[in-house]
Amino acid sequence: MKRITILFVSAMLMVACGGNDAEKQGTRMLQQSRTALVQKNYAAARDTILSLRRNYPTAIEARKQALLLLDSIEMMAAQDSLAVADSADWERLDVKAKFYARKLLEDQKE
Repeated sequence: MKRITILFVSAMLMVACGGNDAEKQGTRMLQQSRTALVQKNYAAARDTILSLRRNYPTAIEARKQALLLLDSIEMMAAQDSLAVADSADWERLDVKAKFYARKLLEDQKE
């Protein structure tokens, strides 16, 4: 029983220590995504967020921020697409942009 307890505590310490590094890497990737967003490179911004979520599952705070950032990316991409959309696509893109704007507001309340 003592061995199991010691192994469990050791495993938890290893996860906790690795969590700081994961959080740092996640924060770095968030910054990369924000930079891509400012440059209106929506695909790169989105891909960076998805990579962060896949590669750093223990970076909880970075992942929370990434969800909000992903909504912003989608909203801004839809708004930019509206500017050049023809009448057939305009309504669909308008609904998409409004959806992400509302979702972003709700997510920020939490």
